[in-house]
Amino acid sequence: MKRLLPYHITQAPKALKNARLDNIALVPASLLPHKEIYQTIANNLPGRGVLICQIEKKERISHILDSVAAFFRQRGHFVKTLPYSLM
Repeated sequence: MKRLLPYHITQAPKALKNARLDNIALVPASLLPHKEIYQTIANNLPGRGVLICQIEKKERISHILDSVAAFFRQRGHFVKTLPYSLM
């Protein structure tokens, strides 16, 4: 049985397809109000850099983020991991 989604997935606009991301920041939602803090750190990373902010309490999330960091490193990205307490 096939479920239909309540929205339609379409092709991305051409401008978005051609866009190049400079840096990526993976942060918990609780840091969204403090965007200027992690955006400054992410902007100072070398090109194709990835900033990952880890929450120390959650073992499962930390394991997933370690896997994500390894994934990006294997593909040539510079990865910087910071604990949540430093943000």
